[in-house]
Amino acid sequence: MFDPIKWILRMVYFYSRLLGVINFEIDMKTGRASVTRRASIYAGVVNGLILSLLPFLSLSNLLQTMWSHAGLLHEYLFLVIYVTRVSCLVITLCSRWWQRGRLIHLVNAFSRLAFRRPQVMRMWRRRVVLKFMSIFLSEISQVAISFYPMRSYLTLKLTFSILMLYAMTALVNVIISHFYFINGNVHSHYILLNQEIQAVLSELRSLETEHRRATRMIKCCFLADQLEDIARTQSELQTLLKRSARIFDIQGLCITVIMYLSMIATIYFTFVGLTSTNRTLNWSFSNILFLFEVAFYFADILVTMDNLYIVLDVHAEMVTLLAQFSTLAPGLDERLEMVYESFQLQLARNPLQVCLFYLYKVERAKAVAIASSIVSNSLVLVQYEVQNT
Repeated sequence: MFDPIKWILRMVYFYSRLLGVINFEIDMKTGRASVTRRASIYAGVVNGLILSLLPFLSLSNLLQTMWSHAGLLHEYLFLVIYVTRVSCLVITLCSRWWQRGRLIHLVNAFSRLAFRRPQVMRMWRRRVVLKFMSIFLSEISQVAISFYPMRSYLTLKLTFSILMLYAMTALVNVIISHFYFINGNVHSHYILLNQEIQAVLSELRSLETEHRRATRMIKCCFLADQLEDIARTQSELQTLLKRSARIFDIQGLCITVIMYLSMIATIYFTFVGLTSTNRTLNWSFSNILFLFEVAFYFADILVTMDNLYIVLDVHAEMVTLLAQFSTLAPGLDERLEMVYESFQLQLARNPLQVCLFYLYKVERAKAVAIASSIVSNSLVLVQYEVQNT
């Protein structure tokens, strides 16, 4: 039976292999990752070709043409975004080689978790489709906005340079999607664990009215084992999430910078459009393409960031659920109480925190601070535009 989710995941895997982003092989039947000579040689050749294209781009007239026609400040910011994405790609391709062992260990660990809980694959179907659609629309709009404004200056060499630059920057989205799928996997596992904790709570509440001591002891022993397994799985998930954050921290830093510059450029562009023709929005086809590109690009960023925040939210929900154990009648079982206290101490001593390149913690309060900074800097650019028009 055709499964669109498996098809999307396999397409992303083979596309990553084709572009040299993944330098190892994954068995489609078992999900096990391993280093092979074929994968290493192919990835090395493709990475070498991609890096060798950078001197060609610098010698071509693409950048000179873009800079010579960058009459507005938002177009300069647009160029800075492209340079940032290309720089991120170069650093990432190099880091994939010295972090290959960590990546393989990460893939194998998630494969073992998925084998133990196969229902996870059904729980993150919607998020996989959502990410696929956001990337697809964002990339299509980027191709359109790259070609249409420069249609009068296109030559065969310039067209090839634009396609080559686009292909390299598109690799960044593929790399970010890897981290997205990891977070989606962790989020689904957390949901399952929370459901199991709720089931344990329901069983314990039913034991409060159980007067047969033998039956209570047997059920408490079973629930203690179940709660201990939940605590072990949660610790494993948190460790894997922190390892993946350290592997993908460079990409996280780059996407933050790109998002920051893109939103400032969007606010500035909107102001220029409103003031260019008697304070009415200029609905030219080029501007419409740009607005679509910005909308899809921001949508992709929001989908990616939300996928990270929901992991923090579902972890906080787990802490809240564990706090409900204190409301139960005391003295049900000594071992069960020890397992619960150990689990609660585990969460308190090692809280879930995702740090971005050791600079700051990823949390909603920081997102609000970044948004405030974007508005402030956008107002500065708007003031500059008012003074110089």
